[in-house]
Amino acid sequence: MKKKSFPFILFVMLNSMFAYSQTGNIGINTPDPGSQLTVNGSFAATYRSVSASGSVGTNDYYIAYNGNSNGTLTLPSAISGAGNFIGRTYHFKNTGAAQLSITADGTELIDNQSGAGVASIDVPPGYYAFFISKGATTGTTWELILLSNSGNLPPIASTYAFSTVSTTTRQSLTASNGPFITQEINYPQGTVLNTNNALNTGNGRFTAPTSGFYMFYGSTQFDNGSVPGAPAFAWAVLYLIKNYSTTPNNILVQSYKANPGTLSGANVSCITHLNAGETVTMGSAAAVASGTIYQVVVSSLYGYKIAN
Repeated sequence: MKKKSFPFILFVMLNSMFAYSQTGNIGINTPDPGSQLTVNGSFAATYRSVSASGSVGTNDYYIAYNGNSNGTLTLPSAISGAGNFIGRTYHFKNTGAAQLSITADGTELIDNQSGAGVASIDVPPGYYAFFISKGATTGTTWELILLSNSGNLPPIASTYAFSTVSTTTRQSLTASNGPFITQEINYPQGTVLNTNNALNTGNGRFTAPTSGFYMFYGSTQFDNGSVPGAPAFAWAVLYLIKNYSTTPNNILVQSYKANPGTLSGANVSCITHLNAGETVTMGSAAAVASGTIYQVVVSSLYGYKIAN
């Protein structure tokens, strides 16, 4: 009789616990749970460290990426009906030295509060990202809750900082004697710093490696002292231009000088949002009293990403 009583008691306990978990609150180490699940103590979940691209698994919770080359972790594909995991969360920390991208599966998107959603989120070295499933099966199936830097200052690799060497070579440009002509300023003396080679010194264009807000500062000297006849400037304008190759009149900011003589300095600066692949360039236009060219020298441009 004793041998039969223990299984029966265990069955009753398990059956009662199951019914209780469906209809009431569950407390761990507390007799009075105030929520459906109340844990009065520590909580542990899966910790995984990876160094290469891969898929985020059903049993993952926190993943540390310690790779030395760029990697991609792909979130699970959404499930319709039974098995839908709305509310599931994942934590990621880039503990490595390279860029980490968290991407949605297939055509799914991540809601980053910027509009239609994005296919992936970049997590620079030292950054942490927190995601939650929205339960949807198309469109924005995941939501970015938080992207933050654990350090006091962002690593230089994530700001794409660049700074040119001030030019000593005079650049000859076509004067606007009639049609208005805007041309790009280049930097034949190269750069002091050019993270990710984001600046093309040949055409002077900075190309944003990732989407976000960027700050730019540029300056030059309009100098016709070495142009034959040293023609005076009727006017001179310095610009910062977005996407010059496709929209050369997409001016972000300008500095205009009227009748500045044969020598005049100018500078421009701005903060703007760029999508990955968009460009910013410093350009100029000028009219001269005679001749068809003018020159700029001592040109420099620097910038960096300030926010996502």
